[in-house]
Amino acid sequence: MFDRLRSKRGFTLVELMTTVVLVGIVASMAVPRFQKTFERMHFRNANKNIISTLRLARSKAVSEKTAHGVFFDSQGKIITLFKDTDSPAVFLFSAADSVVAVDTLPGEFAYLDTDNTGDVVIFMPDGSARFTGGGNIVTMAVTNSTVGIQILNVLSSTGRIKTTGNYVY
Repeated sequence: MFDRLRSKRGFTLVELMTTVVLVGIVASMAVPRFQKTFERMHFRNANKNIISTLRLARSKAVSEKTAHGVFFDSQGKIITLFKDTDSPAVFLFSAADSVVAVDTLPGEFAYLDTDNTGDVVIFMPDGSARFTGGGNIVTMAVTNSTVGIQILNVLSSTGRIKTTGNYVY
């Protein structure tokens, strides 16, 4: 029994190369799945940043008792959080409003729309939201391996955000 443990026999070069080739094949099959998962996570995180910006605007409106809003620039894929100081009754973003934060969406975003009815969501000091249209913010990201669509719905009475998303492939 002890003779077997003290044996000097090792692995041959063919056995080692076979193991390396098998590990390489398994790893090459896993890479596309990791890439798709990474792209989906990137899209989800970008949408979470949009939700976070909306929630921050609502929180600032309630805590500072001043209307705050989020402006969506669909052409430049830029989101601007602002304090509505210029004309609070109009519910628009203007150059005279006080900018709190600006965020740029990733390049994969192919589409950002707010129901084609308005680019601003304004949160009032009571937490409610004002906008024109249905309060839906639609985002879409397109990459080589996946297409993601996310719909964020801002409820006007409470300012709460509901989200639904889907991936085409």
